Amino acid sequence: MKELTKRQQSVFEFVRRYAREHGYPPTIREIRDGFHLKSNRGVVDHLKALERKGYIKRAPGSPRAIEIGSGFEDSGGGERAPHGTAAYTVAGNISAGRPEPPAGEIDRTLVLDDSLFGERGDFILEVKGDSMIDDHIVPGDLIVVRKVETCESGSLVVALVDGEATVKRYVRSGARVMLQPANRKYRPIVLSDDVSPDCTVIGRVIGVIRSISRPKGVFSG
Repeated sequence: MKELTKRQQSVFEFVRRYAREHGYPPTIREIRDGFHLKSNRGVVDHLKALERKGYIKRAPGSPRAIEIGSGFEDSGGGERAPHGTAAYTVAGNISAGRPEPPAGEIDRTLVLDDSLFGERGDFILEVKGDSMIDDHIVPGDLIVVRKVETCESGSLVVALVDGEATVKRYVRSGARVMLQPANRKYRPIVLSDDVSPDCTVIGRVIGVIRSISRPKGVFSG
């Protein structure tokens, strides 16, 4: 691991301390203000150097997408945390019902420990609709998604069906492939017939995050 300059070390410690105290990493502007700088250029240069030297990882498209490198996490007690963390952008809404046009990005970022789901995802989507309630996925839940190109039968997936997004169970039985809902009100989407819709699996659901308050009546009756 390459050594840091004094300024790079200061920026790295600021990022690590900020993430520990707030639960999410700072934006470039917050780092700039923390060091009383006049522009973002210097901050960006330091972050690029930290990434090049392996101390952080950055993901495009989110103002808080800074991940502390493995082995450098701050547990708050002076010891290294056993697992890394990653900042996830809540990338929009996903239909758990009939497929709908993909929604735009929601301005939220969550920082999650890698140990929560056993593997690292790529983004988070907020669930709309009730087609997956028998799999205990209800409106308002957040699903953590890992990008994949293929999946096994039985996987819970995010798919684009004729350009519209949905979350369903991917089921293969012989030559027949379906996107299976978990609610008797909805019919499966059959993908292997001659008139089947165009479908692309874009991710596999690896975890679900739920607020303690649920929509009333979801599991009743």
